[in-house]
Amino acid sequence: MSEYRVATRYAKSLLTLAHQKGVLEEIHDDMQLFAKICSQNRDFTVMLKNPIIKNHIKSKILKTLFKSKVHEMTLLFFDIVTRKNREKYLQGITEEFHVQYNALHEIGMAKVTTFFALEDDLRHDFKQLIGQFIGKEQVELEVETNQDLIGGYILRFEGKQVDESLRGKLKELKLKFS
Repeated sequence: MSEYRVATRYAKSLLTLAHQKGVLEEIHDDMQLFAKICSQNRDFTVMLKNPIIKNHIKSKILKTLFKSKVHEMTLLFFDIVTRKNREKYLQGITEEFHVQYNALHEIGMAKVTTFFALEDDLRHDFKQLIGQFIGKEQVELEVETNQDLIGGYILRFEGKQVDESLRGKLKELKLKFS
């Protein structure tokens, strides 16, 4: 089974259960914490994916790290995932959980890549523009800077991409002339 399918199924199950139990916000915060730790600590992610380390050891590590920081349901979820030998998918599960959470709350997701860091007012304008375009009041905007763009921006949302960067325009010109 593909990693995406596993992550989707586990995330959907956790989201449904958390919603039924009325602890969705707490579990979402826990998943965000887990994703943050994975993004900041490569060794932790490698440990989860390492087939040499036994499942019960990974389970103990997860319990030790998160026991006082997360909801009891999250700890039980980590335990189930490690018993099923799916701990290598935990990072993908947390990412998919966030996507499904946003879909449930009708929060749009977008990513903008610019040459420079966006100020708050420009970030707000991007959110508002995207929200109007996709028909959602709330938009979660991920901002990335890339010095190779020279200027302008690249905007990605709902499978679409708008390239208004100078690098993109130069590539277009190059294709027209060749």
